[in-house]
Amino acid sequence: MLGETTGELRLIIPLWGSIFIGLLGASYLVYGSRWPRFFDVLSMTLIGCMAGLLGCAWVPLPQPIVIIAGGLVLGGLTTLFRNVCHAVLASLVLALILSMLAALAVGAHGFTAYLIFNPSNRSYSMQLPGPSLRCDPVLAAGVTGLLVGATVAMAWFAFSQRLLTAAQGAALVVVALAAFVSQSQGEGGTSLATSYPLTLAAAWLCLVVIGLVAQAAMAQRRSEFEQTFNGAEDPGA
Repeated sequence: MLGETTGELRLIIPLWGSIFIGLLGASYLVYGSRWPRFFDVLSMTLIGCMAGLLGCAWVPLPQPIVIIAGGLVLGGLTTLFRNVCHAVLASLVLALILSMLAALAVGAHGFTAYLIFNPSNRSYSMQLPGPSLRCDPVLAAGVTGLLVGATVAMAWFAFSQRLLTAAQGAALVVVALAAFVSQSQGEGGTSLATSYPLTLAAAWLCLVVIGLVAQAAMAQRRSEFEQTFNGAEDPGA
């Protein structure tokens, strides 16, 4: 939901939305290595939907059609060209992660607000806060993330799958937690991301490690089960 305040739009996530985002993040963390293709397609579909949401102001079509079309296009391309789209997704995710961590290290100068659109016939604008690419350490971290993400996806595909789903799952859980705390404080409450950015970054990092460990444990149990099952079917065993 979008709530209008002082001429700008800010994102308000209801309670059910926070719960859904948290459960989705937990599924990324635990089952990322079990269904990697599904999560790649899901992530790119969501990115396509967000691109459609941002681009609907310039497309002369109804907003739902543009949003759905964006998700279908990127989701379909990921299904057909999964390895290429996985490398692109890994680059984008690691670039965002490293630039965000660099912005947190820099401080207030590491963040800025990007104007997404400003309709001439309306009284509001939509802005998206994020790491400031005008800050040299943040830009350097973002470029490094792009290159490292693509390299890891091509050289260590299996590890890239686990890292990517763990990073996305951890981010979703942190977003759900921040939205839940902000909602419980009411409209006059301060944003958790603004008050405790380093704490949220540390929580995200811990969840990434937990996700990697959980996925490794799931993969090991699945391998042991398959070996036991194959041994039971083998009459010479």
